[in-house]
Amino acid sequence: MRLVATWTRWAVCAGALAGAFVAAVEAYLVFTRSERTLASYAVPLALGCALVAVLVLALLRAEESRVARELRTARTGTDALRSLVLRRRSQAPFFARLFSTGLGTAAVCLAEGDSAGAIDAMRVGSVLMRGGRLDALAELVDADVERCRNNSVSLERCVQRLRAMSPMANREAELYRLHVLVKALLQQGDDDGAAELVEELEKGASDDDRRMYATWLRVWFDMDAPEGDYRTAGAQPIAEGDLRMAALVARSQGAEKLLEKIEARLSSVAQPASTG
Repeated sequence: MRLVATWTRWAVCAGALAGAFVAAVEAYLVFTRSERTLASYAVPLALGCALVAVLVLALLRAEESRVARELRTARTGTDALRSLVLRRRSQAPFFARLFSTGLGTAAVCLAEGDSAGAIDAMRVGSVLMRGGRLDALAELVDADVERCRNNSVSLERCVQRLRAMSPMANREAELYRLHVLVKALLQQGDDDGAAELVEELEKGASDDDRRMYATWLRVWFDMDAPEGDYRTAGAQPIAEGDLRMAALVARSQGAEKLLEKIEARLSSVAQPASTG
């Protein structure tokens, strides 16, 4: 399900630009006192409007890909990759900015710990990129801003907002929602909330990303220990491959304490294999 390149947004944007194009031609004829009428330019105008519609669709689809890439980078990208994404965004041509949103950039800024930059990025997005699923994504990014304040009140508010939201129909946006929720629970130290989320995540066990977030929570809250949460009792042990993937993403996020716990779990998994 698309966030940016929806048919409704395409129709509205293309219609607005085509209307502006026709109005500009009419204004030119009036200004130059031409004897020709607007109707005499019917064929060129039709071709021009069709070209505008195609151009708008191409720009919206490019922005769709860019937002998805930025959300993915915010979740799993390294420091170098996040810096590269932010630098490229600042170099976008003026016309392309008419069809761009700063929400993906804001998510990358928050992954960098730059709340002020994220708020600025959310403000500078084009007015054409408002409404629909992008408003839901804006709510997600705003919840991430709350998380970055890192106090008990803001973390609780962040978790409540994300829990109250319906799952996003767009895959990258939904994974970003889970990413922010998991990080908020880790910062909050809410083992009950974490156990509930693990149950939800493991229903989609075939999804590597969901399984990775479940691994983060299970390791951080020691859910597989004998004294761990009763709701995870009897659960399948975490596979070594899942631990390695969880460690890789934790390293990219700079989550050093989480990384230490995952690596300790990896050592305990590898040790019996080597002794056997």
